[in-house]
Amino acid sequence: MADPAMPFPDQLAVFRARIPDHTGFAGLVLLGTGQLTTAALLIGALQVERVAFLLTDETREMPQKVAELLGGDAGAWLCPNGDHRTTLAVYQGLRQVLEQWRDLDRAAIAVDVTGGLKPMSVGLEKAAHVLGLTTIYVQSDYGPLPPDGKSGPIPGTQRLVIPEDPYVVFGDLEAAEAQRLYRTHDYAGAQRIFAALAERVSAPQRTRYAMLAELAAAYAAWDVFDLPAAERCLAVVLTEYADLPAVLRAPLAEQRAALIKLNQVGEDLSTHNTRLEVLKDKQAVLALLGMLHANALRREEQARFDVAALLHYRCLELISQQRLATYGILTERPNFQAACRRWPDLDQRYQEVQRAQGRKRPYPLPERAFGLFVGYMLLKALEDELVRDLPIGVIEARTTARNTSMLTHGFRLIDRAEYEGFCEVVEQVLERYLKLVAVSRTGWEATFRFVAIEPLTDAKE
Repeated sequence: MADPAMPFPDQLAVFRARIPDHTGFAGLVLLGTGQLTTAALLIGALQVERVAFLLTDETREMPQKVAELLGGDAGAWLCPNGDHRTTLAVYQGLRQVLEQWRDLDRAAIAVDVTGGLKPMSVGLEKAAHVLGLTTIYVQSDYGPLPPDGKSGPIPGTQRLVIPEDPYVVFGDLEAAEAQRLYRTHDYAGAQRIFAALAERVSAPQRTRYAMLAELAAAYAAWDVFDLPAAERCLAVVLTEYADLPAVLRAPLAEQRAALIKLNQVGEDLSTHNTRLEVLKDKQAVLALLGMLHANALRREEQARFDVAALLHYRCLELISQQRLATYGILTERPNFQAACRRWPDLDQRYQEVQRAQGRKRPYPLPERAFGLFVGYMLLKALEDELVRDLPIGVIEARTTARNTSMLTHGFRLIDRAEYEGFCEVVEQVLERYLKLVAVSRTGWEATFRFVAIEPLTDAKE
């Protein structure tokens, strides 16, 4: 049984013997609790390089008294100014400590929450969780102590406790937040949380969250058209996680194949001599189109209608570029020799199409790069199957909203009604194009739709 009158050096020896590895901390933050013995035991046993106290006005002399117990001096210890009896004051004091200890790994800094006012200990523990510090406390047996028999911590019974990471509470909430960010297409935010969880939890959750972090990183890169990075991340997901659920493996393999194709297309399009051939390649254009269309739908879900309209406009433009390429026409450097061999009166036909669209002074075939609607008028003149019975005037009318948006030539945002009107014509042209090239829309869209992850993170071991 412990001796209520045990001298401090003996208490320290017993306490230190219970933590033989000394836990490897480099810094220790203590509260101004007035519990001198507890503070002295921690400093003496942990043998940290640096010590800081967050004191109250009433406990300003505590560090020196603790130093006397240890037979040393408190001069080297950090004691930020202020009365740290409130949660906010604890946050402010801890920030000062971390600024001065910025060279220390936060995981090597321990904070003691053994005693003190509740706002102080609660504030310190919450801050430790957010900042990645280690929370510790000293547990003791209680009993009557001399000389008055009042109950208190019995000397020699003190033991260090390092609580387990509160994953059951905080981890689940953080995973839920990562899911929410992922679901709302904030893949970079989801990646940060999943990566942090992967560092904190044990297997098998660690593997699951590491995989989800890599997947979110892939989609974050893909969302900003960093296609090489997206492909590298998906390669990691597919090759380094053998237990990847089957529900993900097949669609992710298809998406990686699409990214490989897209990266090759990007390399080919960087060469002027091959651009026409790339645009003639339906599979290449379908990959580009799928990427743009899927991105537009994600922006639509976020109510970012200007960005969605910009991407859908590019879809319309790309479709016309692909069809024109089949006639040997490249929109950025038009050459109509091949087309005119088939349609000798193409220039006249093109001007007739212009008149039908209300142009009083039609222009001859363009000699320089031309835009979207000129491309559709040329397709009409060529009697291309895509537009053969399509009133192309609706394309020009519905693209007006996009052309006056903040992201193009105007100074305002597109509202939902304008966007939906524009999307009607995009959908009409897209549907006609997919039928023309004999591609299943369901399968095509599925390839470029980012996979859902909720069932995976909800799974329990």
